[in-house]
Amino acid sequence: MIASNVLDLVDIDKDAPLPLYHQVRAALMTLITEGELKEGNLIPTEREIGEKLQVSRITVRRAIDELVREGYLVTQQGKGTFVARPKIERRTTQMKGFSEQMLEEGHKPGSQLLSLRHEKATAHVAAILQIKSDEWIWVVERLRYANDEPICISLTYLNLPLEVVLTPTELQRETSLWTILEGKGIRLKRSEATVQAIPAGDREAEVLHIETGSPLLLVEGVVYTEDNIPVEYHQMFNRGDRYKYSIQSSR
Repeated sequence: MIASNVLDLVDIDKDAPLPLYHQVRAALMTLITEGELKEGNLIPTEREIGEKLQVSRITVRRAIDELVREGYLVTQQGKGTFVARPKIERRTTQMKGFSEQMLEEGHKPGSQLLSLRHEKATAHVAAILQIKSDEWIWVVERLRYANDEPICISLTYLNLPLEVVLTPTELQRETSLWTILEGKGIRLKRSEATVQAIPAGDREAEVLHIETGSPLLLVEGVVYTEDNIPVEYHQMFNRGDRYKYSIQSSR
C-alpha cells in the first residue's frame, strides 16, 4: 500500500481561480507522470487525500472519477483505486502499420491469424474498394497483440491482382501485412481513416478478454497504392481501456 506521505510532494492553492477538484486532479496527475505513483500502485484513500490537501471528500471523489474516466486510474471494488496501465498511443501524422507503430513506441507487436478467406465482395466493401460486388477479394482477420496482451481485432479486405495469393503460413510468420504486400510488389502510398467509439459485442469481448459493452475504438481505413487505387479497407476494433489516438495538426 502506498503511504499517504506521497501527498507531501504536492499542494493546492485555494486562492487560485481554478476549481479545487481540477487542482486535486492535477496534483494526482503530477504524482503519476513523475513516477511517484507507478502502474499498479494503490493511491491514498479519499479521506487521506482530503485531509492532506484540506478539501472535501466530494472534491477528491470528483477528481478521482475524472482520472478513472480518462484511463489514468482504475477502481477495484473492495480494494481501492490503482494507477492504471499506460494506454498505447497511436499517432496519425504518418502512414504506419500496426507493427511498425508498436515497435516505434517500444512495444512488442504480435499477431494471431483468426481467419483467411477468399470470397466475393459485399456491396458495401465493393463500393469502398471501387470494384464490382461479384469480384473476389481476400479477407484477413487477426488478433493483434502488444507485449503479449490482446488489444485489437483487425478485419482487412484486400483487392489484390489475381496472381497475388495469401497463405496462412506467411500471415502467421510475419506480423506486418503491409510488409507482405510490398514483398509481392504492391506499393502503398497513402491512407484515410475515421475513428468512432462503439460498445464491444459478445464476440469482440470474448476474443479481447473484456466485458460485453466495454468501449472500443473502431478505426475504419482505406489504403491506396502509388497509382491511387484503393487496395485495402480495414476495420480495427481497439480496446478503449488500452488505446488512445494522438492527432497533430498545424495551421
